[in-house]
Amino acid sequence: MNKSFFIVPALILASCSSDSDEIKQETENSQPSITQQSFAIDEHSQAGSSIGTVSATDADNDELTFTINSESGLEINEANGEITLGNTLVLDYEASESLPFTVSVFDGKSIVEQAFELTINNIDEYELLSDTQKGTIAYYQYLTLWQAPTNSALSNTSRWMQPMRLYLDGQISTDFRANVEAVLEEYNTIFENSDFSISLVASLEESNAHLYFGDTNDIDGLWDDMFAIIDGQTFSGYAITSNDNSVLSNSRIWVSSTLPILFKHEMGHALGFGHSDKCDTENSFMCSSIDANHDFLEMEKMIMAYAYGNDMEAGLTEDEIETVLANKMFLED
Repeated sequence: MNKSFFIVPALILASCSSDSDEIKQETENSQPSITQQSFAIDEHSQAGSSIGTVSATDADNDELTFTINSESGLEINEANGEITLGNTLVLDYEASESLPFTVSVFDGKSIVEQAFELTINNIDEYELLSDTQKGTIAYYQYLTLWQAPTNSALSNTSRWMQPMRLYLDGQISTDFRANVEAVLEEYNTIFENSDFSISLVASLEESNAHLYFGDTNDIDGLWDDMFAIIDGQTFSGYAITSNDNSVLSNSRIWVSSTLPILFKHEMGHALGFGHSDKCDTENSFMCSSIDANHDFLEMEKMIMAYAYGNDMEAGLTEDEIETVLANKMFLED
């Protein structure tokens, strides 16, 4: 009986010792290690393009699973760590020169994270455009920098940064008002995707643009500076707009004819556009010689929409116009 009494505790102790070793082995796990790396890709690269593969190791040789933060717009192969551009991601160097993202690696027991930065390489979009697109940019420069021989060329573009509120004055008939409203509707259709618009107001006090319809002599005493320019000349209309660091405001427009094209033309000047060179066959509304068959060209509608887009800055140089418009056109394709 005494011999049996001492054997039982020994067996129990041996069993407890074995359980403790198993627990210790299960809790010893080496976390994965992610290698810090550099990633770069050209702007405007297509969806699915690879930026490289995240390198990670695990001392226990556990199977690794890769994930990436979804807000980055990047996608990752969970098995091998290859990163590609997502279907909705647009890389634009002009908007941002880099893109941060975070990769997580899971070994079945623990997760580690590593922050990365994707460098976005700038490309020359202009050289990738079609001849038609390059022609649009050249004409944009021509109109917005007033490069026609009949104008004094500018070094920077100008535009309104607030809506135009137009007051009608002078010999305003019902027909003339209807013509003005029809022209403004055409302009506002062009600006429909912009915060800029042109509206009629009932009083001079609430306006920032003053349209006067009448004879040349009517301008004498009203706007002496304008009268000094038009007196004795053959002008049928004229526009003067204040310009403060390329931002337009407080426009004064005079027209002497009910022809809608005359008002359309002078409004073009008030908006910051010079004379056109597309007059022999294309009949631009900005030709220096006004004709009833002149009108907006489709290219000019596109240019005005670009010029008054919400993200278009005032004061661009000729080179800056090329860079900004080429990028916009490339993104639209």
